[in-house]
Formats: sequence, structure tokens, C-alpha cells
Amino acid sequence: MTKELSDAELGVVEYSDPVDTVSLRQDDSSSNHEYDERSEMVTENSSRQAADEVKRGDGSFMIYAVLFIATIVFGAATYLMVASNQTRFDSQFQSYAREFKDIADKNTRNIFGQLDSLASSITSKAIEFYGFPNITMSHFDLRSEQVTKHTGVDMVLFLPFVEKNETVQWESYANKSQNWVTDDYDIRGWDASTLGRAPETIYECSFCDNIARKGVLDEKDSTEEETTDRILSAHGYESDGFHVPVAQFGPGPIDLSLSMFDVFTHPTFKNEILTSLEHDSARILSETTSEMDVFFEFIEGPSKHRNEKWRALMFNPVKENFNSDARTAGYLVAIVSWQAIFDVDLPETVNGINIVVRNDCGSVFTFTANGKGKSTVATGSIHDPRYEDLVVKYPFIPTDEEFDGASKLCQFDLSLYPTDEFRGGFESTDPSIYSGLIVVVFIFIASIFFWYDKYAQRKQDAAILQAKRAEAIVTSVFPKSVGLRLIEQAEKDQSRVSDKKMLNNFLATNGDVGYKRSKPIADLFPSTTVMFADIVGFTAWSSMREPSQVFVLLESIYKEFDTLAKRRKVFKVETVGDCYVAVCGLPEPRKDHAIVMSLFAGECIVRMGVQVQALEVELGPDTADLGIRIGVHSGPVTAGVLRGDRARFQLFGDTVNTCARIESTGMRNRIHISKSTAELLEEMGRSHWFVPRKDKVSAKGKGELETFWLKHIRPGDNPSEVSATVDTRQDSAQEIAKVPKMVKPRSPVRGTIQRKLHNLHPKKLDRLVNWNVDVLMNLLNQVAERRLQAGTIPDSSENMKQLESRLVSNDASNMDEVVEVIKLPRFNTKFSTPLRAKVELEGEVQNQLKVYVSLIASMYNDNPFHNFEHASHVTMSVSKLLSRIVGPDIDGDDAQELHDHTYGITSDPLTQFAVVFSALLHDVDHLGVPNTQLIKEAKELAQKYNNKSIAEQNSIDLAWGLLMEDRFQVLRQAIYSTEAELRRFRQLLVNTILATDIMDKELKSMRNAKWDKAFAVSSSELTSNDNVREITNRKATVVIEHLIQASDVAHTMQHWQVYRKWNARLFKEMYRSYQEGHSEKDPSDGWYEGEMGFFDYYILPLAKKLQDCGVFGVASHEYLNYAEQNRKEWEAKGRSVVADFLKEIQAENELTPSTPLGSHKSYWDWS
Repeated sequence: MTKELSDAELGVVEYSDPVDTVSLRQDDSSSNHEYDERSEMVTENSSRQAADEVKRGDGSFMIYAVLFIATIVFGAATYLMVASNQTRFDSQFQSYAREFKDIADKNTRNIFGQLDSLASSITSKAIEFYGFPNITMSHFDLRSEQVTKHTGVDMVLFLPFVEKNETVQWESYANKSQNWVTDDYDIRGWDASTLGRAPETIYECSFCDNIARKGVLDEKDSTEEETTDRILSAHGYESDGFHVPVAQFGPGPIDLSLSMFDVFTHPTFKNEILTSLEHDSARILSETTSEMDVFFEFIEGPSKHRNEKWRALMFNPVKENFNSDARTAGYLVAIVSWQAIFDVDLPETVNGINIVVRNDCGSVFTFTANGKGKSTVATGSIHDPRYEDLVVKYPFIPTDEEFDGASKLCQFDLSLYPTDEFRGGFESTDPSIYSGLIVVVFIFIASIFFWYDKYAQRKQDAAILQAKRAEAIVTSVFPKSVGLRLIEQAEKDQSRVSDKKMLNNFLATNGDVGYKRSKPIADLFPSTTVMFADIVGFTAWSSMREPSQVFVLLESIYKEFDTLAKRRKVFKVETVGDCYVAVCGLPEPRKDHAIVMSLFAGECIVRMGVQVQALEVELGPDTADLGIRIGVHSGPVTAGVLRGDRARFQLFGDTVNTCARIESTGMRNRIHISKSTAELLEEMGRSHWFVPRKDKVSAKGKGELETFWLKHIRPGDNPSEVSATVDTRQDSAQEIAKVPKMVKPRSPVRGTIQRKLHNLHPKKLDRLVNWNVDVLMNLLNQVAERRLQAGTIPDSSENMKQLESRLVSNDASNMDEVVEVIKLPRFNTKFSTPLRAKVELEGEVQNQLKVYVSLIASMYNDNPFHNFEHASHVTMSVSKLLSRIVGPDIDGDDAQELHDHTYGITSDPLTQFAVVFSALLHDVDHLGVPNTQLIKEAKELAQKYNNKSIAEQNSIDLAWGLLMEDRFQVLRQAIYSTEAELRRFRQLLVNTILATDIMDKELKSMRNAKWDKAFAVSSSELTSNDNVREITNRKATVVIEHLIQASDVAHTMQHWQVYRKWNARLFKEMYRSYQEGHSEKDPSDGWYEGEMGFFDYYILPLAKKLQDCGVFGVASHEYLNYAEQNRKEWEAKGRSVVADFLKEIQAENELTPSTPLGSHKSYWDWS
């Protein structure tokens, strides 16, 4: 029989105080001492081996190497000096040649890429509006300026195809659309009167008669007219009266006299256009000639290449639509200098690299690149024949798939040659160099032996340090004794290999070294206790959070567990998701492993409670509701190092499987232990620690198991510990008590309603308030930073007070403030420049914000669903979606691109603050009944708001009235500082809160129409007064409305457990209304069908709209996936869930579902 040990013998303090208990066997000291001695011995052996290796391997080699180098270095020095010059010359030239090739290819691809992007925009606009050729690209001058900025091209031309029957109509359209350039001039602040007057009709080339015809225009088998007719007819065009006029060009300053010029009458343009059409080429690179000077006259500074003769034309087609077989409707042509194509920054000392450019059309010129920026271009090939053996040749236009349409007429080839000037930069003739080399050689020989001793010592110290690091790494991954055995085993197998290589070989996944020469490290441990700990509610909780927040939670909890495990000498095996696995009794056996693991499990529950309460302020609502479920089982396990990729220390055996089953059948915040663990505790005199579980647990392959609950491990067992760790900020209730007494705003009917205010626990209320304050303060700091960037000057306080008074005293309904389009600020380039220091608002702002949020919380009623906790849940969803808008999954970090992609929402922190603020306020003073019931019973309130969105308008008035009190003046100044900001903030607040009324058919119809106008219909159906900014603002307005709507029902688009929780609360609220006589229909009668319809006709379409608007990234996919899954779950389980709801209500209220109606008088009738 096993001897029963007392607490004193085990060194164990009573279990009721788990956090301060230390369970260490007193007789372990000797075994630990032996263990440490063995560890020191292994480390010493590894270090000695490393030192010997240095002495053996490096010592003799270094001596012979030094003597050999001293013997030959002087004789070889001169030869190497001369040879190195030639080597450096050859390698540097090859390097620069490759760089020129890469830069030329990159620049060419960049230009074609910019043209292709602009062409896609033109095609898109043509599809949306009038089609080709009657298309004018807005801000073409500014767009072409961006192309010039990023590529260095001199000019961009838009050349649409105009057939004979379209000529008169197009000329009329073009004359009416000349404002495309005047608008851009106005934006730049230029004088549009300098533009001149554009011709009214298409005109031909007046100087082209003597220009030679080349390419397809000079075919022997057919005339120019026959060739033109053949190619155009193949693409559906008639050659008779076919024009390719200049419709738009830029960047400015420009002369409009180039407009209407028919480039199809210019042989060079005509040849390249027909060549592109004939071969269906994607892109064409053409040479330019002196006959092109008419275009160069329009290219004005600051182009540094303006006066250069040698230029290229780059043709990029503009398609009628985005189908693969779409025909070409015109061209974008870029005029670019060769200097821009070969734009390589050479060092100032590098001069004289000749680039000879040839094409199949017989043109040859030489581009000479110099490091001082004085590159030159000359006609013909002027390279030095002596460097023919060093020439580097390659085709200029690649023949890969992207450039498969390269011109069949003039294929360009580049040949790069060095010059004498370039070679001269690599020759050294200074005698002092050779003299200095001799001195250096002798100094080196004299000093090398002195430094060798220091080198050897350093090498030896490094080897010893490497050995210690290897041991530290291994013992941090595996139990210390196992890690030392790994090193010992590796030393036996390979006594002359470094520690790192030894361990790599031992843990190898491939080859014979790891598996065939070494025996696995694995043991059977007959007496251990295993613990599985799983976070309850984690999956549902994580569905509402950002990935970073999930990791903050897990890291914080697991860090606490790791600290406890290290103190208790419990070994952490692994973490799998939210499951923490630990074992006690290995690798060093101990008799009290069951006691130690029980104490460790109890401490984990206490620490878990402390952490989730503290983290709720950072991670938001419901964090403190997380719990932990622990299973403990004792028995034998097989444990060892499982070699392979990322080798780990693993446990195997029936004990591990049974422990996992014990954990999964446990309960929240309780420790579920097996019979074997209970028997061990009983043997140790700890039978008072546990009680039997009433029902038995079914385990696969084992049948029913008798299990037990460990006592004294409940939340609150150690309040002193909790209170010492939880956030020490004062409760919101205390904050409210500190402010002067006030009569809280109430609706006109509130005096007759018997509704309790919020019923949250003070600690939970405080955490929710603090979390909301943190979220809002972060946004207010961004608002202040944006004002500082923009240089906003605040309006006078007197003017602001007058405007605030007018808004408060305005008798107009909030519904009158609803607008179709909310105007957000324009993009400002100043926003792209970050401030040097982060902006932090003064403490008084945070103090007033906390008081305000606390009072808002107190104005929420004790409704099961429409309460302050739900408002915080909506706020959390809004914050998550806004974070997805602020950080979209798009390429590039350009601020303008980000602004356009998100419809300007990212550029205005005040908009983001207003939306989050609205989420917090949207259900203030909600009475737990729908608006339809308020119309019937709260007639005075309904009359005030014209029977429209009664609850929502009431919330706006109460929250706004509270914000306008004098005590919150500093807070208001932080939110808005100018009249424009105040009006925008008020407009956003009203529109956002009213958007949560999803039951008003008129409002719903209006929102659907807004969505269709912004996203669904083609742009050609918009009125002529619509412009790009108005369309962007309309989309931003629609996005904001759908964002708050989705957040208001976010529980339907999150994990099933979250959806069931809030659905149960809503059902309870509706059922309470029914029991009180505020509803004639028992909600349970159609709740299942109603939810199905709610998913099909509102939730799923709403989730799809979040996806379609394209600004929420992966969050939109996540919301849609959860909505579809919840719909399927509800379809399968909904009826039984409704039955469970009724049982829960009956148990809570001791009321049956058949409580007769009419037994409760309407609260609104009591007056």
C-alpha cells in the first residue's frame, strides 16, 4: 500500500489559496542538484570540445596560410594590380550594360502600363456614357501630367476612330466638350485664355505630301488605298472618310490648334495604325522623323528633352469594350525621348558608354551616356571597332507574351560599346600605389603573427559561446533533461561536428544521418498528470475581432499560464489553437504530480479571470465573459522528441486521449478530473479537494467514466488577487456621482413608463465605458492630427455657440436633415506628409468624454436587447469595418489612391468618429418596443416626430441635447472647431442613426434607390450635373449607411453562438412586450419563419452589398460567410431554438407562454 504523505512532508500549503501555494517536494533538492551538475558537465564538455576543435582545426592551418601568403604576396601584388584593372573594367561594363537593358525594358513597360491603364479608363467611361467616338475623358490634362510624372513622356494623345457617317456628329460633340482642358487649367490656377481656339472641323496634314511611305503603305502588290481598305474592312471600318483626329492631348500648357488634326493623313501615324490593326498588335514602338516636328512644337518646358530630335512614338490601342475579341476604337500615343527611355543614373566619374540603336527601317543613331548628365545623341554608329569583342546586343522590345504585338515593321536592336574614356576610369598609373603596396606587405608580415594570437582566442571564445547557445536553444524547446540528452547523443554520434550541426543531423528529416545512426529519445513515464485547458466562448468571441486582437488575448493568457507553469515546474507541452496542454511528472518523476497539477489548474482559472477582465478595456465587449474549461487525468504516457520538420516534444498514449475527453465534457470555469487523479489526491490526503460528478461521462472506447469536480476553483475565490490586477480606473458609476446632479433627458412620455435603467454590473459597466472611451479618444486624436496637417483655423467660440444654439432650438424634424449625399472633404496632398510627433489631446477632453459616455450608458434602459451592451457591440463592429476601410487590400501606398478607393472616408477622421459615435448613441432611451407600437401608444412622442423613426429621432435629440451642455464644451471643441465641421458632424450623426431604422418602408425604398444610383446603374443614366466628386460622395454616403446597418445586426453575421445569444435577447424583449400587452401577437408563433425571411430578404442582401461596394476587404467575405452559415443553422435548428427560448423565459420569469393578454395595462395609458 502506498504511504500517505502529509502536507508538511510534501511542502504543500492548503489548496484554498491556490495562487500563493508553492508545491515543491523537499526531497527534490538532491535530485535537482544532481540534475544541475549533469547539465554543467554537458555544457563543459561541449565547450571543451569546441575549444579543442579550434586549436586542432584552425591552428596549424593558419600558420601555414600566413607563411604561404607572406611568400607570394609581393610577387603577385603587381600582377594583381594590373589584372584587377582589366577585370574591373570588364565587369563594370557588363554590369552597366545589363543595367541599361533592365532600365530600358522597365521604362518601356512602365510607359505602356500607364497608357493601358488610361485606355481602360476611357473604355470604361465609353461603356457607361455615349460610346465611341463621342467620349471625352475628364481631367485628361491632369491625367496625362501624372503619366508624364511617372514615366518621363513628353506628350500623350488620344486618337479616336471616326467614320464618315460619324464625322459631323463628332465634330459637334468635340466643339461642345472643350471644357476638358479649361477645367484642368482652372484647377491649376492657369489662365485659360492662352489656350487659343480649337478648329471646328477635322483638318488634314498640310505638309505630308512629300513624306515617304513606308511599311504597309509601300507594299509592292497593292496600292496605298487598297492596303488601307483591306486592313480597315477586316476590322469593321470603311476606309472612305475614315479619320483619326486628335481629340485630347496633354499635359499643358498646350495650344488647342492641334485639336481636330487628322493623324491618319500623316504617313508615319497611318503606317503604325494600319500595322497594329493588321497584326492585332497590343503595342507598337515607332521611330520619329523630322516630319514629326509639328507635334514637338506643342511640347513646352519643363521637359528637359524638349529640343531633342530623337524620339519614339508608343501606340497603345483603346478597345470598344473589355471582351477578348473587342475591336480597336482608337489609340493612345505617347511621344517620348530616348533620353527618358535610357534614364540611368551613372556616377559622375563614369563617362562614355555608347548605345547604338538600329531598326529594320534603316535608322541608326548613337546615344552616349555620361555620368555628369551630359548625354548626347548622334546620327549613325560612332562606336570604336576595337571594342567589338565586348559588345552587348539585345532586342529593345522583348518578344515575351506581354509585348507579343511588337511592331513587325521596325524592330529595334541595341548594341552597347565601351569607349576609351570609360576604360580610363579603371587604370591606375600612380607610382605611390606600388610603393605603398610594398610597405603594406612588410607591415602585414610583421604584424600577422601578433594578431593571430588574438584571433585564435576570439575564435575559441566564439566556439564556447556557440556551444552554450545551442544548449540554451534546445533546452528552451524541450525539457531540460531531454535537451541535454539530445546534445549528449549528438556528441556520441559525431564527436567532431559543431553543436548546431550535431542537433541538425539528429533532428534531420532527410538522409541517413538522423534516423539510421541515432536512436530516438523517447521514454515511458508510468506516473504523470496531464491537463487540457480550453477557452470557453473563444470561437464566437474571435469571430467579432481583428486577428491582432485574437493574438493579444491568447498571448496574454498563455504568458500567465507559462509563468505559473515555470514556478510550479509543470511542463508546457504545446498550445493548439485556444487549447493549452501541460503535464506534470516528467521528465523528472515526482510523487506529488497530481497535487501540483491540481494547484496549477486552480491558479490558471484565477489568472484567466483576472486577464479577461483587464483585457476587456482593450479588446472590447464580451471579453470578460470568456471562461476556461479544464480537464485533468493521471496515468502513464509515452513522451519524447518527435523528429522531423520542426521537431517537438510530444505526448502519446491513452492518458492523453482520455484527458482530452475529460476536458471536452467539463464545464465553464470548473476543473474536471478523472477517477485516477481523484484516487491519487485521496492517497495524498486531499480527498476534501473534490466531489463526485452526478452524471457519468462517455468516452470513446471506454464507455462511461466516473469523474469528479475539483472544489474551491470558482471565480471570486481569491478576490484580493483579482482586485489587485484589474484596471484601477474608477468605476463609471463613481464618475457620474462626482458630477453635479442633473435631470437626465427623457422623452415626453417617459414619466409614465415603468422602465428600469441599465442593469449592468458596475465593474462590467466600467469596462465597457472605458473601452468606448479608448476607441473614441483614438479617433479624436486623429481628428486633431488632421486639423494640424491641414492648418485648420478654428472659428470664434461666439460663432460656434450661436450655431449650436440654432441647431438645438431648431423646431424642424431630424428627418428634414436626411440628405441623399453627404459632402466629404476633398483630398489634400498635405495629408500624405506625416507629422513628426503623434498628437495627444489634453486630459480634460478624455475626462469630459468619459463623463459623457457614462451618462449615455445611464440613459439606456434595462432591455434584454436594446441596451448599452448592445450599443457597445455595434460600436465594436463599426470599428472593425472602419479598420477594414482604412487598411484596404490594394496595391501601393499612394494616399490619393487610398482616398479614391475608399470614397474619401479614410481622408476624414471626423467622419470615422461620427459613425462610431452614432453607433454608441443609436438606441439611447430605447423602450424595448418597435416604432409601430410607439405610434399606437406613445401618441405625444409619435406626433412630435410625425410617426417617422420615433425611437431613432428620440435618441438623437436626447444624446445631442446632453452633448450641448456647458460641461462638455472642451469635448465639443475637440470634435469640431469650425462651422463646416459642426455641420458635417451633425449631418453624419443624424443620417447614420436614422439609417438604423430598417423597418420604415419609405426610408428603405429611398436607400435602395441611392444604392442603385451609386453602384448599380450605368453612369450614362446620371444627370448632367453629376460629377466625379458627387458620385464619390454618394458612394461614401451609401457605404456609411450600410456600415451602420450591418453593425446593428452584426450578430447575424458572426459566429452561431453570438447570433443565438443576441437572437435570444431580442426574442426575450419582444416576448416581454407581448406579455405586457404591447403586442397582440405571440412572437414565438412566427419567430422561426420571421428569421428565415429576415435572412433571405435583408441580412444576405446586405452582406452581399458590403462585398459589392468593394471597400471592406476580407471583412465583407467574412460577414457574408457567417450570414450564410447562420441561415443554414437556423433552418436546421431554429424551431428547437425557439422552444428553448420559451423554456428559458419560463424559467426566469415563472410565466408560461399562455399568459392571457389584457392582464397588463399599457404603460402609456396610465397617464
